[in-house]
Amino acid sequence: MRRLFKTIPALAILAAGICSPLNAQDIWKGGSAYSHFGLGTPHDFRSSYAYGMGVYGVALHDSRVPGIANPAAWSRAIFTNASGTFEISNYDASSRDTQYRSSEFHAGPFQVVMPVFRDRLGIALSVSPLTSSRYTLQNQYLLGPGENHSGGELQYVIENSGSGGINKIELGFGYRITNSFSIGYAPSLFLGSIKRTQSVFFDSPDYRPTNLQEFTSHYGFGNRFGIYFSQRNTFRQNDRFILGAMVSLPVNFVSERKLESRIDFSNVTIRPASDYGDGQATYPMEASAGFSYNPNPYFQISTDVLYQNWNDYTNFSGESEAFLKDRIRAGLGGQFVATRRDASSFWSNFVYRLGVSYDTGSLKLNNTDIETFTIHSGLSIPSSRTNSSIDINAEYGFRGTESSGLISERVFALKLSFNLSELMFIQRRLQ
Repeated sequence: MRRLFKTIPALAILAAGICSPLNAQDIWKGGSAYSHFGLGTPHDFRSSYAYGMGVYGVALHDSRVPGIANPAAWSRAIFTNASGTFEISNYDASSRDTQYRSSEFHAGPFQVVMPVFRDRLGIALSVSPLTSSRYTLQNQYLLGPGENHSGGELQYVIENSGSGGINKIELGFGYRITNSFSIGYAPSLFLGSIKRTQSVFFDSPDYRPTNLQEFTSHYGFGNRFGIYFSQRNTFRQNDRFILGAMVSLPVNFVSERKLESRIDFSNVTIRPASDYGDGQATYPMEASAGFSYNPNPYFQISTDVLYQNWNDYTNFSGESEAFLKDRIRAGLGGQFVATRRDASSFWSNFVYRLGVSYDTGSLKLNNTDIETFTIHSGLSIPSSRTNSSIDINAEYGFRGTESSGLISERVFALKLSFNLSELMFIQRRLQ
């Protein structure tokens, strides 16, 4: 009972600081330091070919690879496409006080695009991550002889960690109205949970390690609209010009929260979800617009801008967050389709992609914007017998700064996508 009683001051420390802001003395041990805030770090990956060019992909369409950036582009579906992606991210971060390296594994998005009427009406189903929160940090403290019962100075460590994020399940359609113009609509289910854990470890056996685990779950329904315009022979013979735009309306979450502590190898509820009541969290509106141009069948250049209204985000309590601001991400890139040229060399078997992106970020900490600059590259390996392919994409980026007591991150990510593309539901005949 004596040791159990001595956990009470620690639980008070945890309850007061489980959602504490970034501190210059925090020692980060893993994940992205900036995924600590809000709903986590936003993910913008919408298709493997767009990622290699550094763009969101709202003005792109590849009949052999599915994409979910713009619902209207599904109207141009000819093949039945399916795609799955796996990603490894490595963080090399530093501040004035510490350095750390860590790695993460992500899966998704997974998507299927199917033509109902080829090149006229298409439907799509996808499961994609929107945000992720993965981090671990530690901070050391000291209690004087008069502030504890050990008879001397007592050192203790508070460790904060987080995991989870928001995902989206979407089913929608795209319809081509004219030869050049298409529209699209996609309703969706947003759902996910974020777990934040804070533990205290003492430098004395008289004090038992304690922890609090805060679980916050969210779900809500969203609506997304898109338009897509494609015109051939616009400026020269055999060229193609594409315009695209997308708007996703804000989503009001139904949120629940509970607080637990792990004592003697079992979870004890400190505050149930009924005590908190339903939350008022809101996922912000987002919009994207861009264009692409193919001067010939071999080359393509694309650029687009993504806007997210994080300034209007509200947390579980229905309050705005001072550290959040509106976010703008701009990308520019291109691809070279060597497989379409009459060449027999080894290097003519691939599709090459390259691009750059700049992100103002959705965070403003210590009066400093957390910006990101990223270089993207990609290599597509088409199958010699089918329309399927494997895409290998990589990025190297710089996020944040060491000034103002913040953290500078170098992020390297490698993505592997498997794209299946086939003509389906065709009755074959023997000649």
